[in-house]
Amino acid sequence: MKKILFSWVMSLTIVVTAWAVEPPKTPFYQFTIDLTKVKQDKVGVNLIVAPQTKKEVIYYLPKIVPGTYANYDFGRFVSEFQARDKQGKPLQVEKVDENSWKIKQANLLHRISYTVEDTWDTDLEGEFVFEPGGTNIEEEKNFVLNTHGFFGYLDDQKRVSYEVNVVKPAGFYGSTPLNTSKVTGNTDTYLLNSYNELVDSPMMYNKPDTTILKVGGADILISIYSPNKVVSAKEVGTNIGPMLEAQKQYLGGKLPIKKYAFLIYLFDKQPKSGKLGALEHSYSSLYCLPEYSAAELSQTIRDVASHEFFHILAPLSIHSEQIHYFDFNKPQMSKHLWLYEGMTEYFAGHMQVKEGLIDLPKYAEMIRDKFHAADQYNDTLPFTTMSKGCLDTYKDQYDNVYQKGALINLCLDIKLRQLSGGKYGVQNLMADLAKNYGKDKPFKDEELFSVITKLTYPEIETFFKRYVDGPERLPLEECFAAVGITYKANGGKIKTISMGNIEMGFNAATKRLVIASTSKMNDFGKKMGYQEKDEIVSINGNNVTIENVQQVFTEFREKTKEGDNLEMVVARQGADGKEQQVKLQGKVQAVEVEQKHLFEPMANPTPEQIALRKAWINQ
Repeated sequence: MKKILFSWVMSLTIVVTAWAVEPPKTPFYQFTIDLTKVKQDKVGVNLIVAPQTKKEVIYYLPKIVPGTYANYDFGRFVSEFQARDKQGKPLQVEKVDENSWKIKQANLLHRISYTVEDTWDTDLEGEFVFEPGGTNIEEEKNFVLNTHGFFGYLDDQKRVSYEVNVVKPAGFYGSTPLNTSKVTGNTDTYLLNSYNELVDSPMMYNKPDTTILKVGGADILISIYSPNKVVSAKEVGTNIGPMLEAQKQYLGGKLPIKKYAFLIYLFDKQPKSGKLGALEHSYSSLYCLPEYSAAELSQTIRDVASHEFFHILAPLSIHSEQIHYFDFNKPQMSKHLWLYEGMTEYFAGHMQVKEGLIDLPKYAEMIRDKFHAADQYNDTLPFTTMSKGCLDTYKDQYDNVYQKGALINLCLDIKLRQLSGGKYGVQNLMADLAKNYGKDKPFKDEELFSVITKLTYPEIETFFKRYVDGPERLPLEECFAAVGITYKANGGKIKTISMGNIEMGFNAATKRLVIASTSKMNDFGKKMGYQEKDEIVSINGNNVTIENVQQVFTEFREKTKEGDNLEMVVARQGADGKEQQVKLQGKVQAVEVEQKHLFEPMANPTPEQIALRKAWINQ
């Protein structure tokens, strides 16, 4: 889980691409989904399929979709599954498991039909689907169509053409990275070359609120669903426009795409997963965020969107065979999450400092947060081993891709610049890898390190063996020293002001900080009387909002002395279930803590260190 003030999760799809020149005139699969006929939060899916030669075939919905790193079993949301011949007579169907149906007399198969329940508010057993990877059915309001939740494939027949027809309510618009092949009345038709491409193309249907930005030769669609009209697509576009322009410059002045879609759903209540974040695809990203004003959301959207958008490099243009030929029901994982997620997360922050959107102190704060977050994970576990086992054995270590994964690439960037006299870094490396490979040409998992070494320097092979493929701790002191920064993993003990060592979360419905856990609460916290689920209303008379929370906490840390009064008002649920405001008071205590991850610019860096820092972050 990636935490930014409160619980955000960035669950990221490693995309699969398999492109043909043009789909044939008669698609192999012809799907129709009717959004005008919703029954009990379910919609019907109908499929006309090309003639089959086998006597038995299996129809699948995915067990897992690439990048979500969880076995979601999308077939469990399907009911009323039927297969029929051309005369409408039913064929025998056997349910093999949660995600597959065996159809007998398949040589007579003409039509498959079933109903699908949405995942966002389901009560079905099994792992809950993180909302950006799931499906939403809100009759006459909004439909989030992550296509893997509605459409499937016949065994060994994923790489054939698809036609998808979406029947939409009057006044609705379909936001998607796809272009419609035709619009007939209230039906949108899309043609796709494979199941892989279909899964890579989410759709959001609702009454339109969209805007288009022109950036680096690409059309950037921003589509937003704000149930209470709190924020508009135009406002979001204004906020992320400078970030997209900076990314364009970071990528050399031109984007390697023609169209990209930001699909943004804003919750006006707490989502069932309790998490907020985004899911990325080749040419789009889907966001599930709280319904705040554009000002309140701006930095969050910039931080998350920056990461998502950089996936147009990896894995769109750079990916392994495991990803290119992804098996949706028996996946084999790549060992290079340090590249897909780690590099992307590094780019998301590095771009901001290098292009002048943030200064060095702000960037240092971002890096320090990653150090502290990475401390929660096993630092001796080789990153490639974790990547291969992230679905099962090392599932609890996966989120380290956003922490240590980014730090791996920070060190790699500095190392490359050291070896090249500042002229070559990971930006250059990614451009070279994109030229070597591309969306239609995957690399072999076991060869990537050797390929990168040939493109760069022999020392980089040693770097990968020791710190990515091996168990050694990253050479952080050495790397930071090269750019004139002193780094200390442990800086000794100091006394600091404590608010009680409570863990904070966030309630999107009330827009308040909430005490998520008191498991590590210290003596001062116990004296204050905190309880889990308390929601913070004010601190020392200052109302706490999403807009001022950082300022309130910063002032508390910087201005409060041991022995000062702390008065906190919390909203607490009473025995009658009604909310009441409770005043908590105590004398502030200082506690002894271990300082970790300290780094600061050297007082007298050498000209070489200054030059390398300039090449690294342009500051």
